[in-house]
Amino acid sequence: MIVVSETVLKFLLDFIRKKELQAGDKLPSERELVQLLEVGRSSVREALQTLAERGIVEKQPGKGAYLKTTIQDQELDELTTWIPSLDVNKSMDLLEFRKGVEVKITYLAAKRRSEDDLSRLEQANEDLLRCISNGTSIIVPDLNFHAALAYATHHDVIASVYHSVVDNFKKVRMEMAINDDVENALYYHQEILKAVTEQDSERAGLFMQRHLEDVQFNYRNMLSELNNKVLQEQ
Repeated sequence: MIVVSETVLKFLLDFIRKKELQAGDKLPSERELVQLLEVGRSSVREALQTLAERGIVEKQPGKGAYLKTTIQDQELDELTTWIPSLDVNKSMDLLEFRKGVEVKITYLAAKRRSEDDLSRLEQANEDLLRCISNGTSIIVPDLNFHAALAYATHHDVIASVYHSVVDNFKKVRMEMAINDDVENALYYHQEILKAVTEQDSERAGLFMQRHLEDVQFNYRNMLSELNNKVLQEQ
């Protein structure tokens, strides 16, 4: 089982690699990470402390955390540490579970949504677009959109079950946060919103299925990239 601080650590390692940060570059602040990932400050601090202890970042009191060395110097060790830590089978099972559950949720949401539900979905998509424009993580608006669909079913059992498993969904989202295909995510969210607005339940369910299949595809690609990096260094 992956604890939250470990997932934050993976996010930071992905962020450093994807943004091609160099020694001396500043990492996002604790406050920014809490907002981007919607996690507790203690989990962020623990992840940053782990990077500091491994000589990857330097924490400067009152200023934040800075990259102490290029990630290439530590890349193999970090990737080797992370690959066995990722519970791949559990994550894939969760994605499969989401597909089975959320297609039905979206179908029902299109039939039962209220005007308030539509407002929440529209707001989540506006926030998603803003994050894409700013180049920041889409985790929070993405989760808000899917949660709004669950509550739009006006089905107490569905809403309760979704609430009980959403933290597990969040961990998988954080695992692949930097590897998100943000343009595809926006496209599917917009199409789902359009279908829900028009109360076209069949189309809404179909686009949710395609959306989650796309997420599964991206997750497999992320795992393949991680494995390839390790093989290239051996």
